Parts: sequence; structure tokens; C-alpha cells
Amino acid sequence: MDQTHYEIMHAYKNGLLTGAMPYWLEMIVSAEEITQNYESVEAVNHLSSAHLFDYVFQTLAILEDIKQDHDEIYYMLSTVLAYSEISKGGSYIQRKSWRDQGYQLEIHNEASAYIFQDTVYYENPRRKNLTFQLIFTHGLIGQYIRGESRLQSTADLVYSLKNFYSDTSIKEMLMILNECIIRAVSEKIWSEVKEETAQILDQLINGEIKQTIMERLCKLTDGKYVDEDINPKIRLFIEQADIWYASAALHDYSLLDLLTIMELAADRSSELLVRHIHFGRLMVQMHYDYKGFKHTNIYRKRVIEKYLSEHRQSGKPDETHVSFKVDYDQNAQCVFISFQFSDVGEALIRFCVEAEKVDLMHSRATIMLFDFFGLRRDPYDRFHNEEEYLASMNNAADDKRIILDYLKGDSIVDIGPGGGVMLDLIESETNKKEIIGIDIAENVIENLLKKKNAENRKWKVMKGDALQLTQTFSADSVDTIIFSSILHELFSYIPFNGHKFNHEVIAEALQSAFSVLKPGGRIIIRDGIMSENKGEFRKIHFKNEKWMSYLEQYVKEFKGRKILYEQIAKNEVIMPINDSMEALYTLTWGPEAFAHEVQEQFGYFTPSEYDQFIRKTLGEDANIICLQHYLQDGYTIHLQDKIKYMDELGKEVPLPDSTCLIVIEKRETKSE
Repeated sequence: MDQTHYEIMHAYKNGLLTGAMPYWLEMIVSAEEITQNYESVEAVNHLSSAHLFDYVFQTLAILEDIKQDHDEIYYMLSTVLAYSEISKGGSYIQRKSWRDQGYQLEIHNEASAYIFQDTVYYENPRRKNLTFQLIFTHGLIGQYIRGESRLQSTADLVYSLKNFYSDTSIKEMLMILNECIIRAVSEKIWSEVKEETAQILDQLINGEIKQTIMERLCKLTDGKYVDEDINPKIRLFIEQADIWYASAALHDYSLLDLLTIMELAADRSSELLVRHIHFGRLMVQMHYDYKGFKHTNIYRKRVIEKYLSEHRQSGKPDETHVSFKVDYDQNAQCVFISFQFSDVGEALIRFCVEAEKVDLMHSRATIMLFDFFGLRRDPYDRFHNEEEYLASMNNAADDKRIILDYLKGDSIVDIGPGGGVMLDLIESETNKKEIIGIDIAENVIENLLKKKNAENRKWKVMKGDALQLTQTFSADSVDTIIFSSILHELFSYIPFNGHKFNHEVIAEALQSAFSVLKPGGRIIIRDGIMSENKGEFRKIHFKNEKWMSYLEQYVKEFKGRKILYEQIAKNEVIMPINDSMEALYTLTWGPEAFAHEVQEQFGYFTPSEYDQFIRKTLGEDANIICLQHYLQDGYTIHLQDKIKYMDELGKEVPLPDSTCLIVIEKRETKSE
């Protein structure tokens, strides 16, 4: 008895194969190009041409495990699995030869079917034709579940199978085939889609497939799509084609951006016959490794998002350094979608990726990218590490919980909610309160809306200006207003009366909040604080010379004020206590945040100065019911492995207080 396809691969894998290698296996083991879907790996450097052999072997191993007694069906499915990935194999020379012969290798199921048809001899034409059709439709049900493909080709297959097999046998055959295909990718995915696959096969067999464009878009966008008013040209464009690698390429884009890309592609393809929409090239553009894991290329993403936004606004995006690109293969009736960057833009993006490996160089690279592409959405945009930054803000929940003790009333407004930790705390630990987050930063609002929808939160978030709260709320309408780690950002970023780092901007924010506060309502401030003992000095010994270099760079670039220090030994300095606090607490955010933190002054008042400032700004109608200051534990934890902190005599001392908590209550009866 001849060896099965599984036995042949098993023998080859273990160095036991005798005789001539079959053509299909020769093509698989000689693969030189990497044609792997980026969704299937955790890191781009895990991509390998060896994946092709491993995947085919795994599909055949699963078939071997679940095969039934039907020898004809088993052999046919075994052949299907052996040949379905063949168009991904071959050496560079072989693949060039295939292309010259007209095989459309990017549509790998169809190309594999035609390679099988042209290279394999069958005495039984019927059986060969059914095997051809099974290869031709290979993987389409999985793509259908993701919203990427239609089921027209698979429906034709089922119609052909009905001439030779019962409905029960057809379902059994196709369930086995799809289990092999999908389980070989992920056992978890198969467990999630097994039931849906069975339902789809029942519909196909019964001729009940009625897929609407709305249902397809809903799948393609992970359930985001709800609006039925879709542009007709986008509808027509998507309805007529199968889509390849969209999930891998567009996963992190908004629904609006996805539809804009489809609209651009539809416009560029209006005179073309399109059966396939291929995002493989964009998939490659959109991924790279960061800290050992595959990440979306945020640099490209931001540039592309800006391009798409400009297209929606004017129809004439700036194409100096980036443009939308559609290539067309007439034989495959396939459009390939990607974005083309200028040589300088491409080099700068690659420089940013490489600069991530060098602490402070990375921050400089991202600033260069900001300026080159004009990418800042607003002054607060942290660009690359925004998600990590917001997550780190959320990790401060325990420290922020003290704010809950001072809430008053039912309407709570959190100014600059960051990662949403305060919104979550209030919602989770209080009852029946209207909770609103106000932020001026677009990226913060986007992330909060994603979080709200994903976690089904009841709090609200809206864009608003902390200096003009009367544009968002009516006078005397809010019970509690929270400024948690936000006033120092207003102080640092907003040019007020001609310059930044102006205490008047803090006065403006407090007056804005006070004007919409109800009588009896409260303003709660949690922010940076300076030490009262300004004249004292501190010695700092850096345990690694890179942190000494960090201080030198920080002093050169800090925007808030002049930072003083004197180097007194190798990796050791002496500096004013408040300058030491400003530099060291910025260090805890890490090198990635350097470019942004160096622009922010965390401490801007001592406790007594804050008390006097509030009384002067808000007058006698403001009653300070709490003014305390303390050191957040996180700073000690983050710095203990980096520095030794000493007084002027060299004795180790605690870090200075980092944070203040101030509660201001608006008197219910105004003073005369």
C-alpha cells in the first residue's frame, strides 16, 4: 500500500524518507519566501519559511487523528491538504516560473488549485475536479467568518458535491476539512468557530446563504458597524470581492479609517474588474517587533491616519511624503492596497523603529517624526507610548482612591481623566452619580471611548477645555470637580498671556472650575508639590552611569526652569532639593517618556505657596478644608535600584514629598 501524505511528511521530518520526493513535498520544503499571516505569530522575527512545512504537517496530523472509515473521502482530503499551500512554496526561481506561467500566487488557494490541476494526473476526471474545487475554496469559510470572503465559490463547490455525496457526507467532509485548516492555526480559534462553521455548512447545503453587506461589515470590524447608511460605491466594491489579510492589516484602525481606505480603493478601481481586495502589502508595512513582541507600527499608522483625515476633510490630502497606492493584477482581478512613503519619510520611520533600542535616542527620533509629518494632534499627544503611559496612570489607582473620601454630590467631573482610573473608581465605589471625564487631547478621548465600550462603563467622556468650563457646563451646576495630575500639564503646555510655565494658567483653571461649581461643591486637586525647605541640597549617587547621562541630558532639555547641579564624584552630584525632585521623578516614567516629560514641570508650588495662591485667586468664597502632602510609594520603588539619595552630609534620607491633596469647598453663602 502506498504511503499517505502524512506518512511521507513524517518520514521526511525524521530523515527516513526513501525514494523520490513527491512534487508537492519538494515545493513545500524548498520554500524560500515567507508568506505567513502576521496574525499567527507573536513576533515578526518568528516568521519563517519553515512555517509552511509545519502548518501542512499539522493539518495532515489532525486529519490522521480524526479520519473516518471513508477511504475515498480521506484520501481526497489528504490530497487537498497536501496541495492547498503549494503556491506558498517553491524556490525564488520556481516562484518566478509559476508567475511567468500565469499563476496568481498572492491568491494562494486559487493558484494552488491550478498548480494541482496542471501537474497531477488522475484517471478519474470527476475525482480530480472535486479535489480541484476543494483546493480552490480552501480556507474561505474561515475568511467568511471574519467577514473577508463571500461564499459564492463554496456554494458552487457544495452544488458539485451534491451530484456524488449525500448532504450528511458533504457536511462531514467539509467539517473535517475546516477543522484541519483552522485547528492547525489555533485550537482556541477552532473551539470558538466550530459551531458557527457547522451552521454555515447547513446553510450552504440547504441553499440558505443570505449574507448582507451589513453583516459582512459587522464581522470585518469585530461588531463595530451599526450604521446602515453606507456609501454605495463602498458597498458595491466590497460586495463583489473576497478580501485578504484585512484583519491583520487594519485591526488597529478605526471603523471610519477602514471605510475611508475602502472608499479610496473603490475610487481608484472604478473602471476595473475586481474579485479580490488584497491587504498583504499593508499588513507587512503595519507590523514590526518592539520589546520582543509584534506591534502595530504606530509611526506608519499615525501618518496614514493623518492622510485619511485630510482626505475626509478636503478630498485633497498632503501627498508630499505619503500617498495611497493601488496596484492591479488583471489576470487575478486583484487590487493590492498599501501606502507609499517618500524616501526620507521611509528612512525616518525606520530610524524611529531602530531608535527604540537606544533610550534617549528614541525620544529624539519621535520628535523628528512629529515635526517632519506634522503629526501632533494636540500639545498633549504622547505618540508612541500613549497606551503604556495611560496604563501606568491607571496603575496609580490605590493612590488616587483617597480622592473618593472628599467627593460631594451627584455630579462629578474629572478634568484630564488620562487612562480612566478615576472614572472607574468613582463608578465602582459610589452609587447613582453622573460621572463625566473632560479632556482636550484627542488620543486620550479615543482610548477612553474604546475602554468605555469594551468594558460597558456608564461614565461619559467628552472633549472640553479646562480653562473654559462654562462652554461645557452651566454656572453652579457641578458638585465636584477633580484635577488629578492635570494642573501641572496645563502649567507646562499652555502658553498663557504669551508664555508657558505661567502660574496665571492655574488661576484661570481654578476660576473656570469655581464658576460652574454649585455652592457647597468642591474642587479636589491632586498634583505635584515642591518642598517647603527650598534652601536644602541633596546628594545623589547614580548606580549606573547611564542615569548620570540621563541627568545631563535632562538639564539641557528641561523646559520648565533652570535645573542646577554640581558633579562631585563619578556618577555623583549635589543639587537643590526641588531640582533633584523634578529630575528624579521624571526619571521614573522611563526613557520612552523622556521627550514629553522633559517638557513638564511637576512641582510648581510649595504647600504654603499653594495655600496663598488659592486664597488670592478664589477669594473668601473658597474654603480650603484639606491641604496635605506626601510621597507616593511608587517613586521610591522605581528609584531604589537607580540611585542612592542623601543629605549634604552623605546620610541616606527619604525622597521629598511628591504629591499634594487639596480640597477647596465653595461656601454656600457668599461673603458680602
